[in-house]
Amino acid sequence: MPTISKKPDPLRRFRLMAVRLSMTIVIVCAVIAYTFDPIAAQGVLLGGIAGVLGFWVIAVRLEKVAREKPEKVQYAALTWSFYRYALYGIVLYKAFALDRTSYHGLLGALVGIFAIRFVLMYLAITARDQQGEHSAEENATQTIADETADDAETLDI
Repeated sequence: MPTISKKPDPLRRFRLMAVRLSMTIVIVCAVIAYTFDPIAAQGVLLGGIAGVLGFWVIAVRLEKVAREKPEKVQYAALTWSFYRYALYGIVLYKAFALDRTSYHGLLGALVGIFAIRFVLMYLAITARDQQGEHSAEENATQTIADETADDAETLDI
């Protein structure tokens, strides 16, 4: 009997890859920023966590809301966008409060918040989150073809 592999959900795979890549970039940027200014590194971490958290909430809500009626979708999108922007505002204020004279914390937080945006653009341009999908389909097709050929050989004998 042919074995067909279950493909992982593409939205979930995209969300996880985006979060992993952006947190990696945020940590690398924070380490680099720490060599110049520890306050900037704190800002990068604060902004990065807020950006990833905002993306995560919106992405999870999108999966749930996609199954609802259109009038509920608009309300849910506006509500969660408000929460995300409020989170960004709180983080930016906290980063500003870290260093009110040279704004290094605020600039670091902006870098951290935009890290997820750059990762999303990278994934959209390169389709890197879908690279394993095609090879898995080809492998499943090849497995089915091999098993069919084996069945045909056993019937001929």
